[in-house]
Amino acid sequence: MINKYRRTVNKEFEKSSFWPTFTDMISTVLMVVMLMLFSSESITGSVEKDLAKNIDVSVNQTLKESGLPFIIDQNTGQVTFGEKTMFDVDSSILKPEAKEMLKILIPKYVESIYKDYGDNISKIVIKGHTDDVGSYLYNLDLSQRRAFSVAEFIVGNEIGDYKYKDKVLKNIEAIGRSEAELIKSSEGSINRDSSRRVEMKYEINVNK
Repeated sequence: MINKYRRTVNKEFEKSSFWPTFTDMISTVLMVVMLMLFSSESITGSVEKDLAKNIDVSVNQTLKESGLPFIIDQNTGQVTFGEKTMFDVDSSILKPEAKEMLKILIPKYVESIYKDYGDNISKIVIKGHTDDVGSYLYNLDLSQRRAFSVAEFIVGNEIGDYKYKDKVLKNIEAIGRSEAELIKSSEGSINRDSSRRVEMKYEINVNK
């Protein structure tokens, strides 16, 4: 009778002890996954900071001295061109001075990105933006055409050959954002002049 009772107790103990063990295992797996994700994000952030630093050192100062009208974000490496620099009102045709600027900028910018981290570059994204004047769809079309004009010039014949051009050709994308990402002042009002712009930014993938 005692032995039968012990066997029953032991079976119940084995059943009850399974779930804490299973729960501990799931918790461990989740912790490992979270650590892997955190590690990947940390590596990505580190690579992005290094890229931005490279751009700032090898491109920004040189081109600032040339007086070319664009902005480079020192934290992300994003380049921003204002509408007046690139296009006439309601036009998606690049101005002659915009083409000359891109001929100087693009080779330096591209080399600073690809020379150390070429294997980690997944995309070069050109985004066109408008203000909130006019219909959303009209602005969407205009912003898309402007982004495409810049992208087409960057990989076209008119700009000539430059280092890593073949990689840019495979990675480049053109996107129109219409008025979806308006720039606002600190008071919350829309800055229409600043909102009408074209941005160029790389995307990275540390697992490539």
